[in-house]
Amino acid sequence: MIKGGNKLIDFLAQILGVVLNQIFDVIYSISPAGSLGITIILFTIFVRLLILPLMINQQRSMKNMQKVQPEIQRIQNKYKDKKDPESQKQMSMELSELYKKHKISPLGGCLPLLIQMPIFFALFRVLQRAGTYINKLHDIYNQLAVQIMNVQGYQSILQGIVKERANVQLNETTLGTVEGLQSVLSHLTTNEWGQLTQTFKDIPQALLQQKDNIEIFLGISLVDSPSDLMGQGVIIAVILLTFIAGFTTYLSSKVISSGTQQQQNDQAAQTQKTMNIVFPFLTAWMTYTLPAGLGIYWITSNIFQIIQQLAINKSMDKAGEGE
Repeated sequence: MIKGGNKLIDFLAQILGVVLNQIFDVIYSISPAGSLGITIILFTIFVRLLILPLMINQQRSMKNMQKVQPEIQRIQNKYKDKKDPESQKQMSMELSELYKKHKISPLGGCLPLLIQMPIFFALFRVLQRAGTYINKLHDIYNQLAVQIMNVQGYQSILQGIVKERANVQLNETTLGTVEGLQSVLSHLTTNEWGQLTQTFKDIPQALLQQKDNIEIFLGISLVDSPSDLMGQGVIIAVILLTFIAGFTTYLSSKVISSGTQQQQNDQAAQTQKTMNIVFPFLTAWMTYTLPAGLGIYWITSNIFQIIQQLAINKSMDKAGEGE
């Protein structure tokens, strides 16, 4: 990702971290068990409600586009054999006037997606560093770091357990301070935590239980990727999470397509059909390889999208009947 993109994601992650932390505090005060998962679900609904006006405008624009499709094709056919710059410019002007007259934004359909993608990547950053953004988890990881640092030779022990990777660097800076070690601990996989607790037996079980109560939702650690969780006794849960994420994406795309069927040319129709097949598999793959919390976000977002689309379709159909 480009440097500027990283700055944007970091900025959004800070904002999302604050929102998530506020929601989390309320949920945790009611029930610590599964609090991170419930927080992600409520946060997703919050985001979807924020962009709801954009989604409604998008659907109206697409409905209007459907109505004027014959006129669009008439203009395009009019200039079909005229490839000179002046004719192409005139065609663009006529199409622009048509869009303006019927309040159509050709690129309006991209806006909700453009807004959601940075949020998705920022949420990925937050879940990667949940112990940094969520105060309660931060406190727990700090206490765990202090407990580990009290053990003589803890640095060499950790280096034998933890694998170095892009987000886990084992050096004097990360292992020599409470904050540095806290960051390392927040990136450990479930398997690494299992080895660590077997080695550092003096870590209070109550502290580990607090951590697990927050991070585990429906039997899955939300800060772990499903691919890392395979073989940890949650295979069925991992398969279900991945499948449901892909399947709800497919249903969502089908519902959207059914509500905005347009007189498309063969190429456009084929492109839409391909996307409806490819995107669910892409979602399933991302759910499998990224933190499981993103799968919860994706599934919740898809279900909200399906309900929202059905409601919008029904509302617009009634409005059409009244015209």
